[in-house]
Amino acid sequence: MKFVNSWYLFESSKSNYSNKNTIKEICVIMVLLNNEFLDNILDNGMKSRYSQNSNVFLTDLKNLLLSKNRMSLGKFEDGSFKIDNEISIINNAFEEIDFNIEEDWNLLISSRNIARGIMDKIIPDQKLSSDMIKRIFWIGPNKTEEYNEDIVIELNDGKQYSIFLDKNFSTSKSSSFNVLADDLIGQDIEKMFDEENILKWDKLTQEWIKIVYENSNKNIQSHIEKFIDTKRIDSIGYFEYFDIRHRDPRFKYLGEFMEEFQKNILKFSDLMNEIWKQRDNFFMDVSRIEKNWKEVRTVILNSRILESLLTKSLKSTRPDEIKKLEDGYKISIGSVKMKFIKTIVNKIGCLEREVYYISKDGSDFYKIPSREFFRKHYEDIDVKFDYHVKFNNVFDEEDSKFKMKVALLLDKKILINMDIIVGFSGGEFSSKLSAKYKFDIPSDFNYRISKKGM
Repeated sequence: MKFVNSWYLFESSKSNYSNKNTIKEICVIMVLLNNEFLDNILDNGMKSRYSQNSNVFLTDLKNLLLSKNRMSLGKFEDGSFKIDNEISIINNAFEEIDFNIEEDWNLLISSRNIARGIMDKIIPDQKLSSDMIKRIFWIGPNKTEEYNEDIVIELNDGKQYSIFLDKNFSTSKSSSFNVLADDLIGQDIEKMFDEENILKWDKLTQEWIKIVYENSNKNIQSHIEKFIDTKRIDSIGYFEYFDIRHRDPRFKYLGEFMEEFQKNILKFSDLMNEIWKQRDNFFMDVSRIEKNWKEVRTVILNSRILESLLTKSLKSTRPDEIKKLEDGYKISIGSVKMKFIKTIVNKIGCLEREVYYISKDGSDFYKIPSREFFRKHYEDIDVKFDYHVKFNNVFDEEDSKFKMKVALLLDKKILINMDIIVGFSGGEFSSKLSAKYKFDIPSDFNYRISKKGM
């Protein structure tokens, strides 16, 4: 039975963890526990001890982990991280590690920089010192899908800090528009293609085809004519557009090879996107045509469809939960406020526990608050937003798309700015919309989150 358990743990560790990060994670831990741990190697010439045989360094690290000190293999159990005494997991984690102290010199430098960054920034108004640390858990091969931090620092007061190494807070994320619509619009998303809006989608489709066709050179126009009767462009609908195939029966399966694009093309929508991607080769006045298309897209898609849908949805369901402010923003309360907070919490990656991200050089350090933080301080949080469509700057690609500006305020001061930019995905004109989220985090973000949580 003991053999079976060891075999199971070995197989589990192999599937959950890549041991290429073992060296850095343990070095970071050791510098936190002994701030001078790497100094002799990096600064005082002790590298020679390991230059002939880098495996000696690995052995030293493994022995430090196996010894009964303040560094331990950790696992999540009963609500917190605890010591895992299974030695076989540690032995397996050190197998087949490819390490050469000459080639991986920067790895050691990075480990020390990260540790110093943690010491300087993890506790507001105070530097983390070694004697404040009760234990540091190396999670390594015990990572799970839910608990996958790299190390966990436990202080003498019992508080645990979950840290992801070599990880930056992403200030730009994307998702399907449907995810955003589910959060903010709900069931009203069904109105996106209702009887009123489908006419707008059809008009957008027809204008797109006209702009491309009428401005293409004769050779490209002849390709377009292989798919549609250009005299009936005004009757082509949005959904029909994506079903149009090559009209010649000879090409109904694989499409026709078109030399201009060096590929076979069967679907009309693919042809149109290929033309647009290479428009510099096929259009006479590219900047004018781009401006023309962006103006059409701004008026029909951004204003008449997206802005109208969002406005009608918010006003019809919760008109009393939105108030206009003097700065042009609208402030949300009730369920509308809750929807915006849910979107922000999901997009910045909040978990049921607070976690920390620290970059490779140790300079960027972000505290990601727990979901409980937003529940606990809900009354101290305000959300204001604006999604007015801009018509005066269509040359700017971002401004020519539908944009919503959202600001989350904590104690009346902005904590997070978020821009949501909606546009077609998978081509200039496609059957899907995507939402791109851009975050602006103030420099005092960590400090305010920490102080509020005290």
